[in-house]
Amino acid sequence: MKNLIDQFVQHLKIDKGASIHTLNSYRRDLLQFETLNKTPLLDRTEKDIEAFLAHLKRKGQEASSRARKVSALRQFYKFLIREEYLSDDPTLFIETPSKPKPLPKALDESSIRRLLEIADKGLPYRNAQAEALRLRDQCMIYLLYATGLRVSELIHLEQKKVDTEAGLLIVMGKRSKERAVPFPPVVSKLLVQYKTDARPSLSPKSEHLFLGQTGLPLTRQAFWKILKRMATLSGIPGSLHPHMLRHTFATDLLKSGMNLRILQGLLGHADLQTTQVYTHVVPEKLKDVVEQFHPRGKK
Repeated sequence: MKNLIDQFVQHLKIDKGASIHTLNSYRRDLLQFETLNKTPLLDRTEKDIEAFLAHLKRKGQEASSRARKVSALRQFYKFLIREEYLSDDPTLFIETPSKPKPLPKALDESSIRRLLEIADKGLPYRNAQAEALRLRDQCMIYLLYATGLRVSELIHLEQKKVDTEAGLLIVMGKRSKERAVPFPPVVSKLLVQYKTDARPSLSPKSEHLFLGQTGLPLTRQAFWKILKRMATLSGIPGSLHPHMLRHTFATDLLKSGMNLRILQGLLGHADLQTTQVYTHVVPEKLKDVVEQFHPRGKK
């Protein structure tokens, strides 16, 4: 069987032009798999491969290393089928190990309260537009936390897409999909004040809602700087990025027992699995919700 491994490695070298590093890695991976048990490699099954991967995981091998071994096995068995040593591929239904996605980071109640307090107070602008800029910044921070908008959606938001009386805005999300997002009265009040008292003094040259000091649409980079300055003044540890406000919005709603499907719509996720990551952030609260609403939750 080592001869077959040698044949495969030779194929990678000559036909694929693989590097010495790749050749050595694949040879080592296949030899390691061979020592799993005494069954010949041509007789190995899907269960043997799964047992091999489970063994590596128990030993603490990282997902990236296990994924490389799966790649080596897939290519090896495809080679054996192509050379007519085998007719069935035991790697066909083997899933590639993937690194666990980091859980979204959200601000705690104390941090979001301090951030909103700084937004109310405003940054120390030193020009005639200071009050207008304070109102603009305040609206943006409140709106992000109240709606979970992406920062790109925030800075591209147009005036005509915001209905302050209905407390509703229409946003263009990913893949050019529009969605309606509600916002609470406190944000409506701030938006009316901004649009009436602040935005005109910025000499608007665009129909975008949020403008820079030149009257042009605010950029992503400019908003990032505003948020970083507010985070510093708020004493929030670590690096506060705009997406954390989106995560905080989603986490707080789930903690309150919001339906996952409704949250998916608010966030503009095309796939529910993307939204489901938040269920790992607040498991204790979700358990309480199940106990409260399930017919046998309290029995």
